[in-house]
Amino acid sequence: MLGTAPDLRLSRARLQDLLWSERGKQQGSDSLRQMLRELRCQMGDERDILLTGVGWVGLDPDRLRIDLTPVYDAGGTPLEFAADIDIPDPEFESWLRDMRLRLLPECDGPRRRPGAPALLRPSAEPPASGYVVALDPVESNDSRAHVIGEMVVNEAAARACEMIPAMLADRVETAQQLGTQVVALCYSAGIDCSLMVVMRDLPSGRRGWTRRFTIRAADETATMRHAVAQITVALLDRARRTASAKWLTFPIWDVFSYSRERLEAADRVLAELPPERQSAVGLALRSYLRNTLILERLTEDPGRCSDEAEDFARRARELAPNNPVVLAVASLSASRRRDAVGALELAQAACRNDPDNELACHALSQALTEVGRDQEALEAAERGARGALAVLGPACWLMRRAQVLVRLGRLGDAENSAAAAFAFAPDNRPSLRFLAALRYHRGDRAGAADALRHLRRVEPDFTLELMAHPDYPVKTLRMAGLMEITRSGL
Repeated sequence: MLGTAPDLRLSRARLQDLLWSERGKQQGSDSLRQMLRELRCQMGDERDILLTGVGWVGLDPDRLRIDLTPVYDAGGTPLEFAADIDIPDPEFESWLRDMRLRLLPECDGPRRRPGAPALLRPSAEPPASGYVVALDPVESNDSRAHVIGEMVVNEAAARACEMIPAMLADRVETAQQLGTQVVALCYSAGIDCSLMVVMRDLPSGRRGWTRRFTIRAADETATMRHAVAQITVALLDRARRTASAKWLTFPIWDVFSYSRERLEAADRVLAELPPERQSAVGLALRSYLRNTLILERLTEDPGRCSDEAEDFARRARELAPNNPVVLAVASLSASRRRDAVGALELAQAACRNDPDNELACHALSQALTEVGRDQEALEAAERGARGALAVLGPACWLMRRAQVLVRLGRLGDAENSAAAAFAFAPDNRPSLRFLAALRYHRGDRAGAADALRHLRRVEPDFTLELMAHPDYPVKTLRMAGLMEITRSGL
């Protein structure tokens, strides 16, 4: 599981869900700790390959290489991924089915001989109508299960279509239509519901993703939100895998990064979209990433960058004045301009239009912080962290949570959240600033020095003198009196 994860890391909570989903939280945590001890014993001299941190487990990318190239038997048939692993947990079984489908060779024709070059599928130009997400009617065995299945699948598809961007359809106009077909079955299982979702590539009919979710009656809202987020992420991932020189998705993964190169690359992709595919959300994303460039000192001309961010936000609101993503970005821009009242009004409007929109919740948390309503800000941050965008770019949401926790005086929890943000995004500068300051505050000089070492690597002009400057982006740390690190000499 770690070897197939992004950046070779998974959160501890995700591992517990995959391996011990039917156990309690504490029992699952104990089982994970025991498993890690056993793994280290089995790995002998190579035990240092296994890395652990606050909230995560991973592998050292400098000490091993992961090769997921299909392996073939003597007859040229691909061997099944993880064929000898048998873990009787429904969440693990769903994950394993998903991975086996992902790792199937692309070619459905004659199997290649071991060592022979892979056969390439000829790429057809996408239809002029663009990408489509086609929803089949949900199959079910009673009305309640049918309603739940329709609610989950339709909400996930609508959220994904906005971010791909794509057209949501009930039927496909042409057999060569570029896109994904979503088939769902939702059946009552006692008081709970079991939702099975299958995604297929429209032109070829090839199955690309399968997952089963349990919608628990005792926690219906939370389990439905989880299913919506996972299906949304899967649809975005399927679209990204389909992207070509003729058809481009929104570069969501890069928009929520902290790297200048990735942010500028995302902006180029969004700028190159043809006029008929320009949208309010695309313009809002271009405004959002410019705010990141300004706040993280990644632009040589912050004045021009700020003007462009405001222009994109204004144009986005003209196109879609009630869109929650557009309103959320406008709120974040207002926060950057220190317009606390305007930011709060925009964020509240975004959440009224879509209470579970993760970017709207993020903006509301920021705006509530600006007016001193910190407990409400934490609640908004927690709600937003359950959405699809927070799954794609967790560092952004983890750092929002860390900022609120510092304001609430929960420094240990804030440090843990910052450490998790750094684990998911090693180029995340805010997390390293927080880790350096918080570790030094509690007396961990070695840990603070390590955070500063990483920070100097991703922010070459960083100095402690620069950090002490009033314009350096550490407002939360400054207000909390956590700037002793700037006088440490580390």
